[in-house]
Amino acid sequence: SHVTLWDNVTKMSPNTSRAHENYGQALSTAGSLTRDAAEAKKLYDMALREFQTVLSLRDDGSVPMRDLYREIGVVQFRLNLYDEAIATWETGLRHAPNDPSLLNNLSIALMQKGRFEEAASHAKTALSVDPYMPQALNTLGQAYMAKQDYEKAAEYFLKAIDREPDIPARYWNAAIALSQAKKYEPALQYANRYIAMEQDPTARQRASGLIEYLKQTKR
Repeated sequence: SHVTLWDNVTKMSPNTSRAHENYGQALSTAGSLTRDAAEAKKLYDMALREFQTVLSLRDDGSVPMRDLYREIGVVQFRLNLYDEAIATWETGLRHAPNDPSLLNNLSIALMQKGRFEEAASHAKTALSVDPYMPQALNTLGQAYMAKQDYEKAAEYFLKAIDREPDIPARYWNAAIALSQAKKYEPALQYANRYIAMEQDPTARQRASGLIEYLKQTKR
C-alpha cells in the first residue's frame, strides 16, 4: 500500500522532506477512507507527526510550504480542529497569498465557525484567481445558502455543475437552493438528476422525499 511504501522510504531516507510529506499524505488519505473512527484518528495523528517532521528538517526545496500547510490543514479539518485548520491555512497563504486551493479551504473552515462573510470573501478571492474553479464556485454557493440568499446560491451551484458535472452533491445543493428560492420546476429537475447519480441508499431516500415534496408543491 502507499502507507507501507512511504513508511519504508522514510526509514531508508529519514532526512528527506519529500519522503515524510508523501508518507503523511498517504496516512491522511488512508484515514479518510476508513470507516473506523478510532483508526482514522490514529492515522491522522501519524500524518501530523510526519508533517511536523518535514517542518523540523532542513528545507531542501523539495516540499513547497504552501503544499505542506495545505496538507496539515486538511488533517486538522478532518479531525474537526477548525480553529487550527484556519490558522494553518492562513500560514500557508503567507507563503502563497493567491493560492486558490488554500483560499477555498480557508473559506470552508470559516463556514464551520459561522464566519460566513469572511468565508464568502475568501471564496470570491479564489475565484478572482481562478474564475472557473468548481470547488470555489460550490463553496461560494454554500456561503450564500448560509446567508439565506438562495437565488445567488443556486447561481453558483449551477456554475459549479457546469464546470464539473460528475459530482452528485452539487446537484443536491442546486435542488435545495432552487427549492428555497421557490423555483420548483428546476429544483425537481436537479433533484431527479441527483437521485440518478447518487448510490448511497440513505441519500437516495432523502432525495425521494424532496422529489415528492416538489411534485406536490408544483400542483
